[in-house]
Amino acid sequence: MPHGDVKIGEGGSLSVKQPGGAETFRVGEVGPIAGEHALLVRRRDGSEALSVWNGTTAEGQAQAVRVKDAQGHELLSEDVVAGGLARPHLPIVMSPAQAVDWPSTSSTSWTDLQVAWPEAQHPRLEVFAQAVGNGNGGDIRITVDGQVVASGSTGKPVQATFKIPGYEFGAHPEIKLQARAKASSTVWACVQRMYGVAS
Repeated sequence: MPHGDVKIGEGGSLSVKQPGGAETFRVGEVGPIAGEHALLVRRRDGSEALSVWNGTTAEGQAQAVRVKDAQGHELLSEDVVAGGLARPHLPIVMSPAQAVDWPSTSSTSWTDLQVAWPEAQHPRLEVFAQAVGNGNGGDIRITVDGQVVASGSTGKPVQATFKIPGYEFGAHPEIKLQARAKASSTVWACVQRMYGVAS
């Protein structure tokens, strides 16, 4: 055991058991496929919480990371073939293809066109919003709890990543798309992409 390392060979494994005998952690030859070396973390009731395995010993097949809830539902897992996520399934929001179907305003004062109160789970947001106009066009902006975080205009999309002001995990900030038109003009605008991102 050089430098304090613990080595387990010959297809062995290391496990941690509760006083009653129930196993909560195992790494090494875990199974359920004989010969597969993997990792498994269980709750005290024996339900699987976290695992890194794929159920085969075939070479070249990456092992998937999986997180499960107490009922055995897969909450998080990776796509080991193409990369990225297998779960959760993320929604894809579509917006009207025709700009004339977007919310609009002819007011020269800032006007709310879209609003959301998401549950904040990331400290920053990435947003993409577009605006078109007639006449002299106008301006658009994104606000979070009344604070301007990104701005653009007709012909100049909002494409920005910004911190959520006063970020608090689980809070519900008010996010708005606002627009104002220049005199004798109309502005149509729409948020077409917005999602949370890490610091």
